[in-house]
Amino acid sequence: MSPLWIEHSVWLAGNKLTLASQPRLQKADKQWLSQAIDSQSAALSLQQLLAARPASSVSTLNVLLSGDWVRYGVLPWQDGLYQPNDWQAYARLILAQQFGSNADGWRVCINPAGFGQRRLACAMDESIYQIVLELAKSNKTRLQSVQPLLSSVIAQYRRQLLAAEFALVVTENDSLCCAFWQDKAWQGVINLPINQGSDALHNGGMAALLRQAAMLAQVSLPKQIYISSSAHSLAKLGLPGCEVAYLGAVHPLFTEGVAT
Repeated sequence: MSPLWIEHSVWLAGNKLTLASQPRLQKADKQWLSQAIDSQSAALSLQQLLAARPASSVSTLNVLLSGDWVRYGVLPWQDGLYQPNDWQAYARLILAQQFGSNADGWRVCINPAGFGQRRLACAMDESIYQIVLELAKSNKTRLQSVQPLLSSVIAQYRRQLLAAEFALVVTENDSLCCAFWQDKAWQGVINLPINQGSDALHNGGMAALLRQAAMLAQVSLPKQIYISSSAHSLAKLGLPGCEVAYLGAVHPLFTEGVAT
């Protein structure tokens, strides 16, 4: 007999798509399905994985997008913006300038922040969201969220991000996303490719990438480094002159050996 309710989580990375399935309200093993992808095959691969997912009476779906599919920017405080639509228009202007592109086809999300503080903005192509929405509907799966992996990690570990200044590093097999927190606000987000996979983050590779990210974000490299990675070998990583804290996997369903 199939489970009553299964929660499905999709991790859409730059070169791999992984579906993790976990029955709710009962004890059962997690199940994983994955496929290698590129930008042209992601939609077809998602359709194939959803069609092959474990059967249940109720299916819910959460989708996490890696930095390959998301544009990040930090919005300086702007007086006179009182409504969400005002901030949306402002975010589109800042992101369009940052990426040298028209933002009309982007779906923009702005993280909340206090009065007078800078705000983290994320943008994905609206077409990606619509494809996920249609695939969830056609596969009779209730879509709960489509969000950037970085935003999910921030929400998951927010109580552990205690330092006054820090870099939050989220790693995947082919990329590294680094967000810098200083002066009680996010100062910049940089996504960098990892050409040799997660092994490149050892033997000085992580330190070099963090220095490059800080330079691109135009901030000083903070002493405190938080790392979220499903490659658990990074739990013991040390960096000269820095204090490193390993937070855990990027998502409870994605652990070492799955989509890393």
